[in-house]
Amino acid sequence: MKIKNNILLGAILFISCINKINANVINEYWNNSNNNSTVVPKFDNEITDVESDVTVVVDIDMESDISDSDNEVIDIESDALEVVDVDMDTESDIFELSNEESNIETGIPKINTDIFDIETVIPEFDEGDIETETDMVYSDTRLPENVIPVAYRLDFYTSIENSTFDGKEEIDIEILKDTNSIIFHSENLSLSNITISNENEVLKPNSIQFTKESNFVTLNFNETLKSETNYTLHIQYSGKLNSNGIGYFIEEYNNKDGSQSRMAATQFEAADARRAFPCFDEPQLKATFQLNMTVNDGYNALSNMNVVEIKEIENSHLKQKKYIFANSVKMSTYLVAFMVSKFQSISDKYNDIDVSIYVIPDQIEDVKYSLKVAIKLLEFYENLLKIPYPLPKLDLVGVPNLVFGGMENWGLINFRSESILLNEETGTDIDKYGVVTLIAHEIAHQWFGNIVTMKWWDDLWLNEGFANYMQYIATDAVEPELGITNNWYYEKYTIIVKDANDILSSVYNYNLNPKYFNQWDTSSLYNKGESIIRMMEFWLNKMNDNHSISTTSIEENYFYKRIHEYLDLYKYNNVDGQQLYEMLESYDENGQPLYHVSEIMESFIKQKGIPIVMMERISNDHDQTITLSQEQFVSLDIELYKIYNNEQKDTMIKGNSTWVIPYSYSIYSNSTGKPEFLESHYITLEDNDDRKSKTTISLPTKDDEATNTKIFIKGNEDQKGYYLVQYDDESIQVACEWLKSDLNFMSYINRAGFISDIFNQLLEDRAENPTTILNCLDYLKNEKSTIVWIKVLEYFNTLMYIKYGNKMEMNKLFMKFLSDLTKNIFEDIGWVEKEKEDIEKKSGIEDNTIINRYILRQFLMNLGNNDEENNRAKALYYYNEIKNGTYSENFDKYILINIFETGIKYGNIDESDIDFILNELDSETSKFDKYSLMSGLKLVSDASLRIKVLEKFSKDIEADFNLNDVEYQNLKIDLLTNWASEDYYLCFTFVRDHWNDYFKEQYLNDNYSLIYLIKNIYSKSKSDDEHSQEIASWIDMIDEKGKKINLEDEIIENDHNNDNLENEENDDDPIILWLKEHY
Repeated sequence: MKIKNNILLGAILFISCINKINANVINEYWNNSNNNSTVVPKFDNEITDVESDVTVVVDIDMESDISDSDNEVIDIESDALEVVDVDMDTESDIFELSNEESNIETGIPKINTDIFDIETVIPEFDEGDIETETDMVYSDTRLPENVIPVAYRLDFYTSIENSTFDGKEEIDIEILKDTNSIIFHSENLSLSNITISNENEVLKPNSIQFTKESNFVTLNFNETLKSETNYTLHIQYSGKLNSNGIGYFIEEYNNKDGSQSRMAATQFEAADARRAFPCFDEPQLKATFQLNMTVNDGYNALSNMNVVEIKEIENSHLKQKKYIFANSVKMSTYLVAFMVSKFQSISDKYNDIDVSIYVIPDQIEDVKYSLKVAIKLLEFYENLLKIPYPLPKLDLVGVPNLVFGGMENWGLINFRSESILLNEETGTDIDKYGVVTLIAHEIAHQWFGNIVTMKWWDDLWLNEGFANYMQYIATDAVEPELGITNNWYYEKYTIIVKDANDILSSVYNYNLNPKYFNQWDTSSLYNKGESIIRMMEFWLNKMNDNHSISTTSIEENYFYKRIHEYLDLYKYNNVDGQQLYEMLESYDENGQPLYHVSEIMESFIKQKGIPIVMMERISNDHDQTITLSQEQFVSLDIELYKIYNNEQKDTMIKGNSTWVIPYSYSIYSNSTGKPEFLESHYITLEDNDDRKSKTTISLPTKDDEATNTKIFIKGNEDQKGYYLVQYDDESIQVACEWLKSDLNFMSYINRAGFISDIFNQLLEDRAENPTTILNCLDYLKNEKSTIVWIKVLEYFNTLMYIKYGNKMEMNKLFMKFLSDLTKNIFEDIGWVEKEKEDIEKKSGIEDNTIINRYILRQFLMNLGNNDEENNRAKALYYYNEIKNGTYSENFDKYILINIFETGIKYGNIDESDIDFILNELDSETSKFDKYSLMSGLKLVSDASLRIKVLEKFSKDIEADFNLNDVEYQNLKIDLLTNWASEDYYLCFTFVRDHWNDYFKEQYLNDNYSLIYLIKNIYSKSKSDDEHSQEIASWIDMIDEKGKKINLEDEIIENDHNNDNLENEENDDDPIILWLKEHY
């Protein structure tokens, strides 16, 4: 599953943080032989090829109500329970409950002599009416291990019009140990006619328990269910399609003609299959699934498997169709999926696999690229992993408003619809990057997660870490012209920052309850998990290649050969991390591990934090050695970082962890007269309890005749390791001297890593001599690598906004420094992208791609918004062109934002500027989007001009103009929030005066931005005796019933520390002293 598809994960996230400061505000195939029961008839599960004959079946609709309660455990024993066998007629599609049938809903009973109901969502009841025995209820988080499912047969009817569904199911189960009870999951379902059968008898439960917290339904029987006997569980169920985007949900969407349509889809990860049908809802309880889906005329149905027959159904009410799907491979419940819609599709074939994309009809022309990419990716993964995709079809579905970016359901992958749309004529490389990486991620899951699945959710990183890692490998392979080989490096920046500031959880998930899936740290599971896998892939291949440069193809290298063996050995089964480690390991003749995979992985997967390796050079006349030691890297700015990100942490981390580190280093020498690469080495730094313990490595011996020969050791080759490196001052001096004379002696990715590491030493007061590093940065005037520059500007932003708190005086110095450094790269990148051919002719720079240039351009444009003179001057030029009507460029949105922000902030604006922007906001033919225009208005500082803007907004409210544009109205609230920091009373009077005719409705609809604005206004007023009581009284009045505004909540502003920081003594700060001396 892809939580968020953020193309610019590192860069844009950091830029958005900067903007936030300025504004203050993603076994073998199990044959059907194991699925067959000789007792109870099945739901058409043995249908093979069907010709054109149509079977007409009469259908009876069933409806059932659901109600709520807070009770935790219900234990029911009653002689009134008379459960009879349900007629499982294979020709009957939908059943009707009568008072002569036993009806059981998962929950509390509506007791009468004929029907016995238990609901999953328990209704109100008098506890005195029900006998409960909570001390006897099975209370583990996990299901007991005495019963396992083998095969499900599910028969659904879905009513889109009524937002309801009904169904009946059979579950073939295997009893591993004699038992008198069966426990499974069900949530928000009404259950009825529950029986269990074998070839000799049909049994009914004598009592049923429901445990709300775990969603357990416990069936208790008088008879003993014997091991080594085949049983089939029979259940009827019904429920409501929810609007929360989980379980079986309904979604509304707008068509191009303005009409509205509805569709139903599923989202079961992590523990929501139980919301659609009763099941054993744990990932290790794999089974096969055969589905039938009955839908009303005009709708179609999809599921994991291919359709084997469609039956036409007619009754007195309406026409229906019943889709009968093939039996599935063995899989986990969270991967089951189905959908009912009026979508259209385009299709193609890869070998014998039907590949299709389903979207709303209006979008069908914009998914052709995604279809081509999906087929390329299937071919790539099959060739790389050497495990065939096992299903006969693969459907990709664009679901409007899907909660997640994508979900890897086997054979039926769901995507947020806009995420897979791309017009091939107008789409950019940036658009392609987003589409390809997302599809690559979800298709990777067809192997990592679907074919081989983690045993339990604590090892979810085995799914998500691998899918995240593979999306880069696959994208680079199927769309090499995008040039994203090393983009992962700058995109993981925020992960390292979070890990250094105690924000990330461990990759191994210690929270065992999948019901709290939304609380899991997905950044750690996805991004840190990916980084650790990349580290091991690189290190294991290097170790296995005897430290030489491998010439083997990617699929033949050590890592992927072992991954193939891992997937092949455990296909259709479940694994834990240890089983992966064992497959990646090699052993000597005594059976001892050669690579210590388990120790390395456990130390990185189960610990929070990131290590830093300190390299210290020790030299004498002829010999040189480097000592290596490690510690947990803990940022000095951890508390400020937490406040800045509104993080609440009770304790500081102590930084006392150590790791087993797969360490790499490269040796460079100038013995030939110029700096050159000599060799690389790969060692294991032990996790030693003695934190003072050091590892010593010897360097090449100096030649007596070459007394000027220098050696430089670069740690973390190609930046593949998930650790930081700290250099001694002499090493920094040598490397920087060479960078100024021949910057290409290191590859661009190694230069980016070196600069990042020494910048980190500068930020964290780890440098022996900070001026050595500051002097080194002068080489950047000749640096052309986009990735190096992205990393440099990431760290400059951290230096300015985190370390020095965004202080105006300091920013001016930094901006002068950056203007000097960035002049050449700014001219190269420019404001408008060059033709691709011109970029390719520019030079042999490997990372000079449109995507990297796009990201770097955003960083550079952001400098103009902070008074960097080159960008500021250009932005003011374009702003005046726009205002005068001579503008002819076609800038991206983010550049227009920069132009309007800079124009308003630094231009000599008057009423004509305000009139121009307000007119553009009202114009339906404006070239400029409302976000860009409003971004400029946010920075209006003159009180009279602010009043003019609010007068226009007041007229809009009175005329009911544009009030249905929700996004635009929220932008107005953001503007008020920004202004409230300086002129809270002006903002208060505007909100107060328009409360009844405008803001009250938004308040009642829980508009969080509005509530935050009101709280911010109150927070600012507390220091003002003249208005604070007036504002507090007004808030008490409007909030008397809703109780949505807690005035005790502390508003933490991102620049709250600036005043204190401004007054700190910085006379001895070496960075400030250096800047003042040079600028």
